[in-house]
Amino acid sequence: MRVMITLLFAICVSCLLIGCTIGNGQICGPQTPAAYCDKVAYDRLKNPKPYGAHWIKDNMTKESRRMDIAACGAKGNESVNFLPHEIQSAKQPEDFNNVMAEARLTKKWADCMRDKGYTYLEYCDERCL
Repeated sequence: MRVMITLLFAICVSCLLIGCTIGNGQICGPQTPAAYCDKVAYDRLKNPKPYGAHWIKDNMTKESRRMDIAACGAKGNESVNFLPHEIQSAKQPEDFNNVMAEARLTKKWADCMRDKGYTYLEYCDERCL
């Protein structure tokens, strides 16, 4: 009887773990988000690069990119931020909040970065510095 209970317990545990793998130090099943099981995706999610760091061009340095980010009108090192008075001046009468004004400023900033020869990388690699 004891052997039968042990065998039944082992079968139940095995059935629960079918389809599960160990990834990134966690047990990953069919319903586990992929970011928890894929180390690269997990690191990208856990430690995101600032938006400005995703813009690259040949022969750039981190410092030259920071200067270009500022020259295009953004504040901050590599995060693209705008001052409150800039956001207010970009607001249009039909805007309920600051979201559309910030989007317009960001688009204008991105166009300036493209004019300077930068391209946007959705997923940063070693070129993002």
